[in-house]
Amino acid sequence: MRLKYAKLIENLANTVQALCGLEANAGELVRMVRAEGIAALRAANIDFAAESEMDERRAEVMRGLRPIEGQARGGSTWQSLARGAGSIETDFLNGEVALLGSLHGVPTPYNRMLQRVSAAATADGLAPGNFSVDGLMALAEGEMGLNSH
Repeated sequence: MRLKYAKLIENLANTVQALCGLEANAGELVRMVRAEGIAALRAANIDFAAESEMDERRAEVMRGLRPIEGQARGGSTWQSLARGAGSIETDFLNGEVALLGSLHGVPTPYNRMLQRVSAAATADGLAPGNFSVDGLMALAEGEMGLNSH
């Protein structure tokens, strides 16, 4: 379970990649989303593997993957938007963090925003990369203002 929860923390960035595109410079947004995830897991007293342990496991898995010439390779959430799958895993990733935050008194405006925006993007049939990092950051900041009242 420690590895699964560490993977949850890593996969919180999938939504950012799907919404902003493969080339987006989203480091600060990803850091905020993951920091909320870590805070929510800690508040819920859920143990998760260290980043260094996950780096080792990822290196093992990545050895077997080969690029496909001429094809972009986004994460699973990106792929769902690209295919127009009609559903997206965000409720099980960012939504899990938002739920844990609610249950344990941890603010999670970035994960809540990503859950909401990705659901709308899926419902509207949007392709990956339709949102800017700055726009999403502003939405999350607005979410913080709404939650402070």
